Amino acid sequence: RTSVVLNQLAEKWFPGECERARTGSRLEELLAQGRFREALGAAGQALRADSSDLMLRMYRAESYVGLQEYKTAIEDLNFVISKMPNWPEVYFQKGKVLQDSGFVGDALQLFLQCLALDEDFLPAKLEVERTLCDVLSPEKLGESLKESAWNSPIIRNKPFILGSEVTESYCNLQLCPEQSLGGSEVLEPVSGCLNRAQSAHALNSTKDLAKEDGLKRVSSEPLLSGQEKGALLKRKLSFSEQDMVVCEDGRHKHKKQGESIKRDLTLAFGTIPGDLIDVSDFECSLCMRLFFEPVTTPCGHTFCKGCLERCLDHAPQCPLCKESLKEYLASRKYSITELLEELIIKYLADELRERKRMHAEETAEHSNLTKNVPMFVCTMAYPTVPCPLHVFEPRYRLMIRRSMETGTKQFGMCISDSQNGFADYGCMLQIRNVHFLPDGRSVVDTVGGKRFRVLRRGMKDGYCTADIEYLEDVKVADEELKKLRELHNFVYNQACSWFQNLRNKFRTQILQHFGPMPDREENIQAMPNGPAWCWWLLAVLPVDPRYQLSVLSMMSLKDRLIKIQHILTYFSREQSK
Repeated sequence: RTSVVLNQLAEKWFPGECERARTGSRLEELLAQGRFREALGAAGQALRADSSDLMLRMYRAESYVGLQEYKTAIEDLNFVISKMPNWPEVYFQKGKVLQDSGFVGDALQLFLQCLALDEDFLPAKLEVERTLCDVLSPEKLGESLKESAWNSPIIRNKPFILGSEVTESYCNLQLCPEQSLGGSEVLEPVSGCLNRAQSAHALNSTKDLAKEDGLKRVSSEPLLSGQEKGALLKRKLSFSEQDMVVCEDGRHKHKKQGESIKRDLTLAFGTIPGDLIDVSDFECSLCMRLFFEPVTTPCGHTFCKGCLERCLDHAPQCPLCKESLKEYLASRKYSITELLEELIIKYLADELRERKRMHAEETAEHSNLTKNVPMFVCTMAYPTVPCPLHVFEPRYRLMIRRSMETGTKQFGMCISDSQNGFADYGCMLQIRNVHFLPDGRSVVDTVGGKRFRVLRRGMKDGYCTADIEYLEDVKVADEELKKLRELHNFVYNQACSWFQNLRNKFRTQILQHFGPMPDREENIQAMPNGPAWCWWLLAVLPVDPRYQLSVLSMMSLKDRLIKIQHILTYFSREQSK
């Protein structure tokens, strides 16, 4: 739907043009319903208020065609051509009127003139192809190769009769002198379309003709599917999508399909008066601040991207109208509303600069990995050990998103504590991948990093935070290192023996969840957290989390190995029983 914010700005800044747009929409509706007499009356009334509106003349011409008053339609089209000789659409529409009136040759000339202005105008290409296929078909070539194709009764299939004026001069339908390609400058871009139903009929008939005759195609363009035809016929100009652009020398140039241009916001309807620009028109209804990365929902409401994401964490519906946004959430395509962003950049540069400064400060705060570090209170995590998470709570959705947006891709993991909320020790987790589910939940693939001790606890937007300091093992040397290496090798072999003696079912489950046991390391003090196999083993052993936490907090590899040795000795006895 139309953006509510942009619609309100258009009504405030351009009330006259908005009224014209509403008139055009009403006329389109009447024409689509085949109520040509009513459309003619409405177009005539609007033209009496503004006779220079070329768009209204295009609508009136279409109404005349629907009433089969071709001569009057041609008069309106000639007037538009005289004012705008470089607009391909009007030549195509006039060609359609002549074609329906029986003047196929002159219609072909207009279609070619349309293509001279825009070689990619596909409806004109298809009409030229249909006409040439008709002229060059074997049956008609066999009748008379010498006969002029334009005078042939086969091509000019019916006389041009305007009411009772059978003897009306054909010159009334000839091209005007102003239609030459080197005509005068274009005065203004306009909107309009004529006889969409006939264009659709032409597309269908072209396809049918090509099938029946089996001729080689004159045009290199492929036949279009139904969906492509629908898109093709949407060449109508509108106030928001004008195909006419202004060149540096002041002339108007037809913009080809698919060509993108940078908007100059002062060209469409003139410069916006300064007293009409109000920062409150550009405020997010959720944070009550200037839009930052504005996104517009399918229901037409606009919010800051971050504000909308936080609302969707709680419920998949629009915060204002409560319309369901389940599909929008599932697609996760929060595209920035470019026009609104351009307006803010152009007219509210100072306010935007301040808004960006505030956002940068907030991002820096979320990026700090020692102060106010986000904490996920859930389970035990260990260095180097994978820790997959299913994130569904709104507070943790926000936390994970912030970790990704700031670029740190890290947060702390602690187990809960009945007295303090979460434990005094934990492990940082590094996000490796996030898989979002259609309903907003996510599966987060993380791996353990540094260990830490909590210095101070806090809260941020519903999730826990903490000031932390990182832990590293105390290194030893000489004789102590020799004894430590002997203890390390003994406990490692003991761990391998215990794992190999597990039942196949348990061993398979461990391998699927945690992967294989890391190899023994030559330099056992190379890493600040010690050998990786110790943490892998601690993660797979069925030990009380409080006991695991005590091992996690140790800064002595010797003490940690002794603890693991005691655990393995206990479980080895259980295995022997």
